[in-house]
Amino acid sequence: MKVLFVASEAVPFSKTGGLGDVIGSLPKELVHLGIDARVVLPKHMITKTKFQSQLKSVCHFDVTLHEKVEYAGIETLTLDSVIYYFIDNDYYFGNRETLYGHYDDGERYGFFDLAIVQMMKEMNYYPDILHCNDWQSGLLPYLLKLESDSKFRNIKTMLTIHNIAYQGIFGKDLTDYLNIPYSPDLEFDDMVNYLKTGIQTAHYVTTVSKTYANEILHDYFAYGMNQILKTRTATLFGIINGIDYEDFSPQTDKTIAKQYSLYNYLSGKQANKENLRNYYHLEQNNKPIIGIVSRLTEAKGFDLIKLIIEDLIKSNQIQLVLLGSGDPEIENYYRYLREEYPKNVGVYIGYNDQMARKIYAGSDLFLMPSRFEPCGLSQLISLKYGTLPIVRKTGGLRDTIIPYDKFTKTGNGFGFEQFDSSDLLHAIEEAIAAYKDKPSWKMLVKRAMQEDFSWEQSAKQYIELYQKLQGGK
Repeated sequence: MKVLFVASEAVPFSKTGGLGDVIGSLPKELVHLGIDARVVLPKHMITKTKFQSQLKSVCHFDVTLHEKVEYAGIETLTLDSVIYYFIDNDYYFGNRETLYGHYDDGERYGFFDLAIVQMMKEMNYYPDILHCNDWQSGLLPYLLKLESDSKFRNIKTMLTIHNIAYQGIFGKDLTDYLNIPYSPDLEFDDMVNYLKTGIQTAHYVTTVSKTYANEILHDYFAYGMNQILKTRTATLFGIINGIDYEDFSPQTDKTIAKQYSLYNYLSGKQANKENLRNYYHLEQNNKPIIGIVSRLTEAKGFDLIKLIIEDLIKSNQIQLVLLGSGDPEIENYYRYLREEYPKNVGVYIGYNDQMARKIYAGSDLFLMPSRFEPCGLSQLISLKYGTLPIVRKTGGLRDTIIPYDKFTKTGNGFGFEQFDSSDLLHAIEEAIAAYKDKPSWKMLVKRAMQEDFSWEQSAKQYIELYQKLQGGK
């Protein structure tokens, strides 16, 4: 079976968020399971800077946009047995320092999708499954429907929604510029909406957890797409993202203070905890450290945290270490906490992968009180590092974290239902109580570290969907 992934980013070539992690891992696992999985990406400036010497030219052609002609080169390299193709165009991708947020993003990614259709013709390469991801490739299922060649008609299309909040919304005159016929499939609220186009025209629609697939049928989560998605319920599926344990494992992680496994986690966690405290000059005590690695936005629950966290710190119940950036007001609040409680609060504004791993390894608890969370990666990483998540039960957090029950001793973390500060506080207090019950705590940590959210499990579910999409072949 031939599967071509289309995405705007993939580790290690480019990354702004979880999409890059998924496309950097899932195709690799599919190849391991015997699928001919390939990936096509824009050749971003960061890709050109890091990988130009490894890229080989395949072909080039012109793409006509309105009255101008744009160059499209196809370059390739193979990494971890996955063949990657890159759409080369300096104007749209190669000379831009960022992947998104440009005034002409609709034109840029419209060009990208048009170039992929032309690439298939030039290379005489027609996959069985075209697996699109997010709004940047949402036009492709529609474009394939415009093609009369039977080779295109045999391609089945799948669109995965990684975050429905990002939709690719542009003026209706964009269709004239891209030289594609206008259709109601393209329109939402009198605008061209790339994500809506993909939802409307792909054969299957998937998202990155079962709970999120249900949540986006409701207005609160769907950003206006719920009524359209309700027409797709028979072909809407949720598959939880996996995690690459070759990358995220305390047993092999060279960035942390001491490597550890299930068999020496007590000394390993303690060494990393002391290292984390030393870095931020925190007091060495017997209080649990709560870690946070996140974008600092309201959607991640920081308005809830603000209502309860200072009292927990002031009363010396916890220590807090945070890494992230985002809303300046939220950043300033954590700077205040650091200045006010220097012995109990560590703050890193920005992003640093090594520091993130130190927090995963050195914390006891990991806080994710998200308003919504399509899948979430941090809770999966923290489980592997023996750091127990405290989560709001939404999206992938609900699907992966089972709240601890002190009576039955079941669970792998802590959770709360309502987006409410008192519910969050109760979950944190439950976690602190469990931390003090050392036999139960040891059992929980060991259970967390044994959880298997590897990509193999998710990849097998995708293969089943691909086969179903092909009619059971």
